[in-house]
Amino acid sequence: MDMLILFGVLVLGGLAGWRWRRVAWAVTWNRNLTKATIAVLLGVMGAKLALHRNLFAQDAGVFLLAVGSSLLLLLLFTGIFALAGLLRRHPKLEAHGDATGPGHGKAALRSVALNGGCIALGFGLLALLPASLAARLPVDAATTWILWALLLFVGFDLGVEAHHLDLRKLPPHLLLVPVANIALSLGSGLLVGLLTKLTLREGLLLHAGLGWYSLSSVLLAERGLVLLSILAFIHNVARELLAILSAPLAARLNPYLPIYLGGATSMDVMLPFVQAHSGRAYTLVSFYSGVVCSLAVVPLVRLIAG
Repeated sequence: MDMLILFGVLVLGGLAGWRWRRVAWAVTWNRNLTKATIAVLLGVMGAKLALHRNLFAQDAGVFLLAVGSSLLLLLLFTGIFALAGLLRRHPKLEAHGDATGPGHGKAALRSVALNGGCIALGFGLLALLPASLAARLPVDAATTWILWALLLFVGFDLGVEAHHLDLRKLPPHLLLVPVANIALSLGSGLLVGLLTKLTLREGLLLHAGLGWYSLSSVLLAERGLVLLSILAFIHNVARELLAILSAPLAARLNPYLPIYLGGATSMDVMLPFVQAHSGRAYTLVSFYSGVVCSLAVVPLVRLIAG
């Protein structure tokens, strides 16, 4: 149901963008609102981290293992995309959003710093509030509404540029992007099982959430795997944050890399970052990949858990 709502909001924005594509002030306002809403979303994400800070601080070993597994996934994906063979297998659809050209390396670093600063600001502001007040704030509801607004703005931008987008030029093998994403994520899980105290099965379960922390942790907790559910929650939160923070630099290496790093979140949270740093043509690929990854989470967890 959530996927249908997200898709509906994206389409609604696209129709509005197509209708207003020749109205300069509307296009300018939409792009400014997109940037502002991204900053607000990152701030709210920081606030959500602050709400869960006691969970993160319970066991330093668990926290480091979960975050380390996310860093391993980031390094694995980045290393694979650095290989010339895989880069050639993913032809570029258009010039990157803001990821290439003279001076754009510094712009990418500024984007990373700005995104990190927004998250830190949200974390700090909520952490300063009394616990009783912070617990009553509708952070989850705010996140949902902000995401919907962002998708509306992203859809609007796609509608404005729709005449430049030709879906017939998309290579058929792009349909396999989510399949490769799932395979590489599980491969990273196997590495975690080999390199840490976790078993191979636990390593796979840790990565089977594909970035969807709220679902995978619940599925594992329902099976009595309490410690693993905490690990999965922290791992997938870290994966989402690393995907966002690395997006400006990852897109410079390959415009598909932010999509892979986002996993299931490529259909919502990562969508504006893919659009901004990889390019508009990659937005639809990102949404499709995120939907397929999201649909795969439940069967993957159930299959691996047995």
